[in-house]
Amino acid sequence: MGGLSLNTGYLQTNRGVIKILQIIFGFIVCSLLCYYWYGGRTCFYEGRLGFVSGVNFIIVIINLVLFVLSLLNVANYKMERIYSIVGMVLFIIAFAIMFWYLIEYEFNHSQQHIAATILVGIIMGLFIWDYKILHGDAFN
Repeated sequence: MGGLSLNTGYLQTNRGVIKILQIIFGFIVCSLLCYYWYGGRTCFYEGRLGFVSGVNFIIVIINLVLFVLSLLNVANYKMERIYSIVGMVLFIIAFAIMFWYLIEYEFNHSQQHIAATILVGIIMGLFIWDYKILHGDAFN
């Protein structure tokens, strides 16, 4: 493996910080939506929460893989551009679904779901920022 080297400079870029924050906030959203886990029912059972949990879980795994690839200096900008668009759209939908869920069921009753909705909104904003960086509209 003579061609791979550790790119520690990636951690100092806006994209590196965005990816770290997406991973951290993604794990927090997982723990908030699955706070009472019983056979996967609270994470993936109810349709709306199940969609948000599933999307978040898959995105966290993909973010971890992309983070490691970026640290190893394996750059695939075309794939990352497509991923940023898909992630942005999925998290816009997830944020709307969580907001709808809060309004319909428990806007005043569940602090975990309120916090998860706020963090999903923050992750959505991070995806929008990452999209702008990859398309040259924001500074890296």
